[in-house]
Amino acid sequence: MIVLAFDCATGPTSVALWRDGTLAGRADDARPQGQAESLVPLIGAVLQQAGIAPVAVDRIAITLGPGSFTGVRIAVAAARGLALAINRPVFGLSSLEVMAAALPPAALPTMIAVDARRGEVYGQCFAPDGKAMGQPLALALETIAEHVPAGPFRLAGSGAALVDARLGRPDVVLIPGLVAPDAAVLAARVAGMNAVFGTPTPEPIYLRAPDAKLPASA
Repeated sequence: MIVLAFDCATGPTSVALWRDGTLAGRADDARPQGQAESLVPLIGAVLQQAGIAPVAVDRIAITLGPGSFTGVRIAVAAARGLALAINRPVFGLSSLEVMAAALPPAALPTMIAVDARRGEVYGQCFAPDGKAMGQPLALALETIAEHVPAGPFRLAGSGAALVDARLGRPDVVLIPGLVAPDAAVLAARVAGMNAVFGTPTPEPIYLRAPDAKLPASA
């Protein structure tokens, strides 16, 4: 099983290739912008590292958001184009699910919180077994206490410190360092999925309108 995975949902761009249970190549661009320029060259670099042609890929894996409107749109468009060119299925997962999967197992539930600006986070909670406890949501920090587990839980993501400061609870375990989805984690997760046809029509997960507004028509 060969899986080509890429993510640019939250700013940085991450590309990885998973081949028969091992990571065969990866490339990253930590810049928060510039995904349109960096994604395709990074995909090419990873395929070259692994020594394979695009047609050798069995599955394409992407994050669908939530996150940057532009980053999500670029990843989805690239995946659709590549899938059409090589006739392979696309598997789309929530960026928050992929971030949660990067954490070591624990007996506590986990909340992933991504800084969405404007006093909000994109948040989703996961049970100790990794299963989602609800859908990803855009949550206002002022009401965040209504959306977190009642007991102790882990908190990670670029918005974790904002949520922790707002809650002020001693039973929250803050996990630093997890700021974006890892394409290697995404690739491994998709490689293990039983589904054959992937996500037939991968659509971005947009939880609110883009910050940029189109000009009004005359």
